[in-house]
Amino acid sequence: MKHIKIKTMQDKSTKIRLCLGEIADVLLLNGTLLEWPGLIYGKMGVAIFFFQYTRFTGNRLFENYAADLIGEIGNQIHNNSPADYANGIAGIGAGINYLIENGFIEPGEDIFEDFDKRMFRAVMYDPWQDFSLYNGLSGHGRYWIKRLYQPASTEQARACLLKIIDSIEAQITDISMNELADIYIFLYDLLPKPGFEICHTLLGRCRDRIIQSRDVRRCFSRTGDSVAGKIASIYQHNLYFSQTQTDVTDNILQQLPDLDMEKMPFVMGLLSGFAGEGMLRLTALNKTDKSWMRLL
Repeated sequence: MKHIKIKTMQDKSTKIRLCLGEIADVLLLNGTLLEWPGLIYGKMGVAIFFFQYTRFTGNRLFENYAADLIGEIGNQIHNNSPADYANGIAGIGAGINYLIENGFIEPGEDIFEDFDKRMFRAVMYDPWQDFSLYNGLSGHGRYWIKRLYQPASTEQARACLLKIIDSIEAQITDISMNELADIYIFLYDLLPKPGFEICHTLLGRCRDRIIQSRDVRRCFSRTGDSVAGKIASIYQHNLYFSQTQTDVTDNILQQLPDLDMEKMPFVMGLLSGFAGEGMLRLTALNKTDKSWMRLL
């Protein structure tokens, strides 16, 4: 029986590796054709996959392709680019931070200078759509959490984060459940930072409302029906709301080899496209951790 199990595990690994090759081929052909530069649906998510895939394969050609995508992103953005997390500056900044934190790129001294100016204006002066992660203030807040302790942006980050907190507090009773989950995650990540203990009461109010809804996972509906989105929502639910230490996403990832390539998506991005499917398979092979799911 042990020999049969080992063979089965080897077969699954081989199937995942073959699938990854097909995913990489599709993304090589289509990645630079994407209209959006952003993290969730655009080139930033594809670049993240190829940096991780380079580490997996050892083939620097994939790293060069990822670097070309980052260069194209830089050429596409400007002073009036959208600030939103899904397609705009907030998500691109989060993606670059992810690449820096994982050792894929070196932080340049002025890499965030223009980003900071755009995001400061977005929070302090521009009209904003809602409190959601993808389109609203929670996404802006996620950007500024990462900028909080950088010497060039500490004061701006504090001002923007406090402004976002004030806006949440002023409208907390009227915020939808879906937006409330995004706010909760933003406050949860911000609370441990020195000087933001004021989030504690507001965080508790958000949690109480979400738990009273009796369907916490439904609050993560922003991730949609894609495979990557569904698994990311389970991972985030476990991370932020579960009372146990068991991460059920590991068991789900083991089922990935059984997915048919014919059922793969027709888009390229990190949330609902080939880049997300590729990241899932690298995670199933233990070639990257699950921290990328926090980007979604």
